[in-house]
Amino acid sequence: MSNYPMLKNFVSPLDQFLYEYEMTHPQKSLTQQKEIAKYLRIHSLRDIPQDLSQPTNLIPWDKF
Repeated sequence: MSNYPMLKNFVSPLDQFLYEYEMTHPQKSLTQQKEIAKYLRIHSLRDIPQDLSQPTNLIPWDKF
């Protein structure tokens, strides 16, 4: 343990810059929009249970 108290209200200069940039540039670029869509899909696949009773297009292991 450190003998110095932890600074909990510290914001780094980089975080300040990114926050200000987000406030002055609210429109997302095409790349940012694609990244957001990709991670929304990943999170929905992770968080929403999938119905495994439906047939899939995967080849069974015994057919290899």
